[in-house]
Amino acid sequence: MSGRTGQWLHAAIGAASIAGLWSGLASPASAADLVVGVFGGIWEKAYRECVVAPFEAKTGKKVDLVLGSPPQWLNQIAANPSKPPLDVMMVTGDVAFDAINRGLVDQFTLEKVPNLAKLAKRFTDVGDGYGVAHNYGSMGLIYNKATVKTPPKDWKEFVEGTASGKWRASAPSINYTGGGSPFIVYQLSTLYGGGLDNIQPGLAQAKRMLDSGNLTLWTDPNQVLNDLKSGEIDMAAYWDGRAWAFIDDNNSGYGYTTPAPGGMAGITWVQKPKNSSDLAWELINFDLDAKQQGCFGSKVRYGTPNVDAVYDPKVAHEITKIDEIIIPPFKDLPPRQANWLEQWNKTIGR
Repeated sequence: MSGRTGQWLHAAIGAASIAGLWSGLASPASAADLVVGVFGGIWEKAYRECVVAPFEAKTGKKVDLVLGSPPQWLNQIAANPSKPPLDVMMVTGDVAFDAINRGLVDQFTLEKVPNLAKLAKRFTDVGDGYGVAHNYGSMGLIYNKATVKTPPKDWKEFVEGTASGKWRASAPSINYTGGGSPFIVYQLSTLYGGGLDNIQPGLAQAKRMLDSGNLTLWTDPNQVLNDLKSGEIDMAAYWDGRAWAFIDDNNSGYGYTTPAPGGMAGITWVQKPKNSSDLAWELINFDLDAKQQGCFGSKVRYGTPNVDAVYDPKVAHEITKIDEIIIPPFKDLPPRQANWLEQWNKTIGR
């Protein structure tokens, strides 16, 4: 979703190189009261406008934003846990559980974050309180209306149509953070009779589509839009927020749909590293307030967990409803990643 970039599997980074990299990134942040790790592009712009600016105006505190990838941030924190370089970080589900398992993040409580009471329970339970969902995206289909007159109503129809050459499509690679493995491995596998420990049914369908020559794999969300505009592909499994932002930017020739049984959710978590500033709790609580959540969700076209959040009427219909998303068992994915990648390489090899 959104700035969900980087690699699904990441190598450990040496402590010395981490420290060196961070020193180059964080020098201007030393004067700030808080440093927050966020995704780039429209995500950063929305967070700055909806959260940082009003928080600074309200409190008089200075917040610096650092762009990068969640695996990088986590390794930087692990290299200096007594003085973490970030006070708050926005991360993908796999990194969130990695942080929890490594004991690097604090647990949220109602006392510290009163707005937890306003969040939908399914979004506060995902990590036993060691972080919560900040926003969610859903992976449906963006398509060219001129070449796809009738978009697939369910995911099996998408698979069959792609394999038979009814359209040329693109889907996220296993190497795409936050949406690759959950979609191309987990969702396809469960759809075709497999599951967490039996991904061959899903890999078989992915290979079938790839072997037909009608499916490409993407790791860069921006490339998807370029390929759609150039006519290289007719449709793509893609994040709802990014899709609608593209469509609304004078690209009315494209449409978006969520095939049954639903779109695989990509959740961006907010977490607080241990030993970071206590002021971080105030920012997190402010961020999870209905007003800030509604503002952010409206700008990025992603759903937010605060049940009282109100979206801009112009884009409210573009935000995937909670009952239309599938939340994968994020906690169970990291231990299986290496095995999934090994099977992927043997079966798919690309």
